[in-house]
Amino acid sequence: MKKLLILCVLSLLICTGCEKFLNVNPVNKAYESDLYKDRFGFETSLAGVYAILNRDNLYGKEMKYGFMESMVGTYNSVNSSHTYYRPSNYQYDFGVTISMVNDIWTGHYLAINQANVMLKYVDNLPKDLDYRLIKGELLGLRAFRHFGMLKLFGPVISQEGLSANAIPYRVSTEVKLAKFSTAAEVIKFIEKDLQDAKTYLEEDPIRKVARTANQNQYAYEKYNSLIDNRGCRMNYYTIVGLQALTAQWAGDLPKGREYAEELIKELEPRSYSIHLATPGELSSGINKRMPMESLFSLMNQNLLTQNHSVNPSIEDSRPSNASPLLFANYSYLLNNLYNLSGQGSLNDYRLINWFTRASNSTTTWKLTKYHFNVNTPFSDLYYRTYFENKIIGLHQIYMLAAEEYADSNPQKAIEYLNKVRNARNVTNNLTYDANKTSRVIKDLIFDELRKENVGEGMLISEYKRLFKPIHRNTNVEPKVEMFKLPIPVDEQTYNPQ
Repeated sequence: MKKLLILCVLSLLICTGCEKFLNVNPVNKAYESDLYKDRFGFETSLAGVYAILNRDNLYGKEMKYGFMESMVGTYNSVNSSHTYYRPSNYQYDFGVTISMVNDIWTGHYLAINQANVMLKYVDNLPKDLDYRLIKGELLGLRAFRHFGMLKLFGPVISQEGLSANAIPYRVSTEVKLAKFSTAAEVIKFIEKDLQDAKTYLEEDPIRKVARTANQNQYAYEKYNSLIDNRGCRMNYYTIVGLQALTAQWAGDLPKGREYAEELIKELEPRSYSIHLATPGELSSGINKRMPMESLFSLMNQNLLTQNHSVNPSIEDSRPSNASPLLFANYSYLLNNLYNLSGQGSLNDYRLINWFTRASNSTTTWKLTKYHFNVNTPFSDLYYRTYFENKIIGLHQIYMLAAEEYADSNPQKAIEYLNKVRNARNVTNNLTYDANKTSRVIKDLIFDELRKENVGEGMLISEYKRLFKPIHRNTNVEPKVEMFKLPIPVDEQTYNPQ
């Protein structure tokens, strides 16, 4: 078992690529206790966890612009032979969908198990900043992955309640049956891990310097990945954001808003740190996906290649009905969302920069949110943000706070809405009046989330949380079963409840 662990870690790193913060030499030891005797062993294994999250079955593809995005109205309809036909129609009992769902389940628990292995040994480290960063990251990663599993495989809380069975919360590496916890129990476990992580990350360097800063200052010291580019690691701000999102998922909007505003109030005075995009920043192509707003992202040097396996390049001349790829449902999104009367704008940075068609085409639009020049060098730090895959952004935190204010302080909700719209070059501000009921404001907030998160794979979870009809050419009415990915058969067979 111990030798297998080392082999797994080494194989993960081989598949990782050569990005600087993951380029930590593997420690080739025979036993896990030797691997985890110093900081360098933990850096190696942490790199493995981030590498798992970048795989095709998770945030490298299927949980972003692939499987999860095919379930909402971003893309044109596909024919019955298309890879994403079954997922796009919520048909989970067919081979291709079963395989995708199983891979998502396995990938999550692989990352969770790797974190648990490290947590078993982390307290043997000297109790310095490195130790606190490592333990905080591990607890945060464990909570983050369980939260993702809860959203995908857990109950529709608004319909089934918090007492419904959800998923196992794994805190041990022991190979034994694991009881499935209720949604309420999973949320308590997540909250506990996040609170502990927050304590360990109180001195996170990201609270003092820019999210992309490298604090390796002395050439004679071995490179320390923990203090480089904290925005691409599980950091203090990620934790607070996750606390807000977890409370929102549990249905406690006031608590979620408190965490959201805790984050907003710390970040707003620090323009050098994580902040909403400015007009000047939007003018640069390097900021296409607003990296300055990332609370947590994954650095992935294969991002463009992975995206091209789903979203065609601009000059791809194949018609959408004859391609194995996915094409933006541009006309629908333009007329029913981005340029919708009373709230939309043709100047919206996202509309202008995330959808493109070939120079000789008048019909075929592509989602090019993740596209950049194929010859862009990852080794050039100036271009590094092209390779960032945003997982949690500041925009989402503002919208979470606005959702609660829609009930308690509607003028404040409109203020937050206008703030994020202005940060996208939408200057026709919304105004508050008696016609803007709580329901109207929440619909505006949801539309804003749709505009922002096209291609991000997270909208299906928002439809689930709110139990809303899914916006398409013909809206899809919500059903409990369509929002719950099925527990893999192997899990049901070998871990019956």
